[in-house]
Amino acid sequence: MRAPRAGWLIVASVPLVAAALLLGWRSHPTASLDDRAYVATTTVAAGGGERQAALQLYAAGQFPGACERFSRAAADDPKSPVWRQDVARCFEGWGRDVLRQNRPEEALLLFRQGLKALPDDPGLLKAAGIAAIHGGRPTEALEPLERAIATEDDVEVRLLLARLYDQRDHTDRALAHLTALLAREPGHAAARRLLEKIERERRVEASFQRETTAHFVVKHRAASGETVRPVVQALERAWERVGDQLDYHPAERVTIVLYESVQFHDVTRVHGWVTGLYDGKIRLPLGSGLPAGAALERLVVHEYAHAAIHELSRGRTPRWLQEGLAQYLEDVRADPLLRGPGGLTLVGLEALIGDPDPARARVGYDIALWVTEDLLNRGGIASLRAVLTRLGNGDSVAAAMTKVYGMRLAELESQWRNLLGG
Repeated sequence: MRAPRAGWLIVASVPLVAAALLLGWRSHPTASLDDRAYVATTTVAAGGGERQAALQLYAAGQFPGACERFSRAAADDPKSPVWRQDVARCFEGWGRDVLRQNRPEEALLLFRQGLKALPDDPGLLKAAGIAAIHGGRPTEALEPLERAIATEDDVEVRLLLARLYDQRDHTDRALAHLTALLAREPGHAAARRLLEKIERERRVEASFQRETTAHFVVKHRAASGETVRPVVQALERAWERVGDQLDYHPAERVTIVLYESVQFHDVTRVHGWVTGLYDGKIRLPLGSGLPAGAALERLVVHEYAHAAIHELSRGRTPRWLQEGLAQYLEDVRADPLLRGPGGLTLVGLEALIGDPDPARARVGYDIALWVTEDLLNRGGIASLRAVLTRLGNGDSVAAAMTKVYGMRLAELESQWRNLLGG
C-alpha cells in the first residue's frame, strides 16, 4: 500500500483569519452596520433637513442615496469635520455590507472612497486591508493594515500582518508584530503558536540560500545547488501544467523550501509518512535524497497544486477536495474497483484523510480521488473550478455543490455511497 502523498496542513489561513475580523473590526460604537446608535445620537444641527434625510437613508440601509447626500453636503462645506465623519462612516457601512455579500473589489473601492474623507481612520484602513485579502490581493493589504496599526494598536490586525509577512518570508517583520502583540497579550495562543513555528524555521534555515525565479522563491542549503536545478525546472513545468488545467495562476511568487529529511520533520512536526507539505509555503524533504525524474515531477505537481487551489479558493477548500484534486492533477487515477465504508459523508472523509494511521489515511486519499473524479465526470474541470471560486467567495461546500451541479449535497453523498458499495 502506497503511503499518502502528503499531509496538507494549513494551520491558519490568512483569508480565514481576515474573515473572522469581518464580524467586529472596529471597537467604536459606530462600527456595526446594525448599530443604529449613530443615527440616534448624531446631532442634526449641521446641515439640518439634508443631513436628517441622509441619516434616515443610512439607517434604512439605503447606502448609495445616503452616501451621495453626505458627499454632496461635505463638498459644500469641505472644512466641516462633522461632514467628513459622516462621509467616512457611510462608505464604511456600505463597504461592509457589500463585503458581506462577497463582493470584495467593490467593497475596497467604497472603503477607499471613505478614506478620502478620513485618510488615517483605523477602521477604514483595516476594512480596506481585509477587502484586499478577500479579493485575492494580499500584498495590497499590507499598506493599509500597517497604517491602521500605527494609528490604533489592534491585536488581531497584528496577527494578520504577522501571517502575511510570514507567507512572504519577511521573518523580521512578522516577528516584530508578534513581539508587540505578545507584549500586550502574553497568553494569545495563536500568536504563540505562530512565533514558535517561525523560530523553528529560522533555526533550521539560518544558512539557507534564496533563489528567485519568475514564479517562485526557492530556499535551500548552500551546498545543495545541484539538487535545486531539477526541482526548479519541475516547478516551472508544474506552474504551466496546473495553470493550464485550472485556468489559474497565483498572483504572487510561491515560496518553496527544500530540506534534508530530518530538517523537514523538525520544522513541520508532521507524520513520518508525509512526503511534502503546503502551509502557505511548499516544503519538501528533498535534500540529497532527490527522487527520480517522474517521481519528482509528480511530487512537485502535487504540492504546487495545493498552492494554486489554496489561492484560487482563498484558503476555503476542504481537505478532501484539496487532496483529491492534487492527486488528479499529478495524473493519479482512482481504482475503478474501489469500495468505501458504509455511511460515507464528506465530513467523515475529511476526518479519514487526517487520520494519523497511514493505512486509514491512504483509504481517505483514495476515496477523495474517487469523489473528485466523479465530480469531474459530471461537469469537467470548469465545473470544479467554479466550485473552488464559489468557496473562495464564501459559499459553503453544500451551497457550492448545489449551485454548480444542481443537486443537494445529501443526494450526491447518497449516490457516492451506492456507487462505492457502502
